[in-house]
Amino acid sequence: MNKTLKNKRRKVRQPKSRIRLFGDPILKVVCEPVEASESVSEIIRDMMYILFNNKNGVGLAANQIGYTKRVIIVKEFGYWQVLINPVVTEERGETIETEGCLSYPNVYKEIKRVGNVKVQYENDQRLFRAPIWFSIKASRIVQHEIDHLNGMCKVGME
Repeated sequence: MNKTLKNKRRKVRQPKSRIRLFGDPILKVVCEPVEASESVSEIIRDMMYILFNNKNGVGLAANQIGYTKRVIIVKEFGYWQVLINPVVTEERGETIETEGCLSYPNVYKEIKRVGNVKVQYENDQRLFRAPIWFSIKASRIVQHEIDHLNGMCKVGME
């Protein structure tokens, strides 16, 4: 093998964090907004690593892996979307479906949520996005992850 090519291979860095499970106090923390001057690239990198290595995950909030910043990642139409400081600006409809959660393994619960949400956020390039409507499935995931950012999880509630 060419020595130059061998040296250019990148090693995949394991994240510093792991998925926090029920009972961990960080899951009850209300996350802080990400400031304009702050870098969240390490948080996003750790979140993506965990999601890529977990076959059941369709979304993740930063506090689920130990960071108290308002960052979520959601899978929609097979693509991962990073939402920094997400805010729901409009809602319509209603739906009841079964949800699970990576922080509450093997726990599933029927949960009533808004059918569609319009969300304003910054993307992973820190570009401000005009509010966009998410699909019904992604709307549910966004709401679930924003709940985590607000220190709660309906799947784990009695």
